Amino acid sequence: MTSIIPRVTAARVQVAKTMRHAAVASFIALGAGGCDGLLKVNNPASLQEGQLDDPALEPFIINGVIGEFQFAYTNYAFFSGVLADEGFLDHINVNLREFALHNFNDINATNESVYGSLQQARQAADNAVERVKKMLGTRPDVNLSVARALIYGGYSYVLLGEGFCEAPVNLSAPLPSTELLTRAIAHFDEGIAAATAATTPANAVVAQDLISLARVGAARASVKKGDLAKARTYALAVPDGYERLAYYSANSARENNAIQIAVRQAQPWLGMQAKFRSLDDARVPQPPTPRVSLAGNSIFPPQKPSMYGGWTGRPPAQSIDVASSVRFASGLEARYIVAEADGSGAAMLTFVNGRRASAGKPPVNLDGAALVTEFRMQRAFDFYLTGQRLGDLRRYADAGTDLFPTGKYPTLRDSYGAMHCFIVPLSEKSSNPNY
Repeated sequence: MTSIIPRVTAARVQVAKTMRHAAVASFIALGAGGCDGLLKVNNPASLQEGQLDDPALEPFIINGVIGEFQFAYTNYAFFSGVLADEGFLDHINVNLREFALHNFNDINATNESVYGSLQQARQAADNAVERVKKMLGTRPDVNLSVARALIYGGYSYVLLGEGFCEAPVNLSAPLPSTELLTRAIAHFDEGIAAATAATTPANAVVAQDLISLARVGAARASVKKGDLAKARTYALAVPDGYERLAYYSANSARENNAIQIAVRQAQPWLGMQAKFRSLDDARVPQPPTPRVSLAGNSIFPPQKPSMYGGWTGRPPAQSIDVASSVRFASGLEARYIVAEADGSGAAMLTFVNGRRASAGKPPVNLDGAALVTEFRMQRAFDFYLTGQRLGDLRRYADAGTDLFPTGKYPTLRDSYGAMHCFIVPLSEKSSNPNY
């Protein structure tokens, strides 16, 4: 597993490093004419505090925010799916096994990796907002970079709120999920305002794209808070064809799609849970035959689901690889939110049958609780392995329908524990005076 910095305070160090590296790259890009001055600097990789406010660094700061989020996002999508009911781990590592059994404590390394990467992404975004505003002086509201940092930061808050029982922010006391989601919505609202103020004829398409991204995030956070009316308002304004992807590549381990290492051809260690197998549904493909896992058992590792870049919906299914991108916000998600807010009725039935038709399934004629159950399953298939499921299962359980795995673990004699959310790791507790 890729190691990450577990403590939230380490995020400030990483952001500073990112900006220093970016500054060096920008100096080199100036060409040979700038070489003499650069060579006279004792340590060209070191910048003074004042230099970090150079507006020329703005694009590097924002790219750093996006990079931190994308790293945290695929890590979260992977392990939140294991903590939910999308997959299970068949690995010999004790920390992974305890996590997969939903029976872990605050020194579990897998839990800590998710916490650390999300907090680092959140901190990078919040720092970027503050620094870019300082760079821009009296009119920060006219710059799309502020909006972009706010919105990506909002998504980090969303994942913390959906996935964690509670979490502190900047050494605060632990905040409940509802407060983290409230802060996410505040980030999205501020991002919408900033992008709207920054819109010009030349950047209108980019600005509107960011506004749609924020509206999907705000609708998502509102749903998870239980405010369907507010969620519906945000979602209705999102174009049906909208999408935003998190991109991955083979350039470095941090830029890989984290899931690919667990679904590799030889000795995979992420298996599909039974409810997502044998569906004959192209949105949730599986290998035609099981594979021998790292722990020596037969499992069906997931293949590229419909929300992943390169998915075709035609056999043979494609493998999830290091460069598989993931749609983390879309017009489809907004349509699901509107359908849920409208409730069980004719509109939801039409929507459900539309999603079934997209998978080659016949229509159903359901109402009431049975229709809601089918709606939730279609949502699960459409957003498989995208980080949506854990937040959904938590809110379903709060409403009286517990869908978390129970009973015997698929490849072990052990039974599932009762952990249904990530927890704050000991590294945070021991360094946070307010915990």
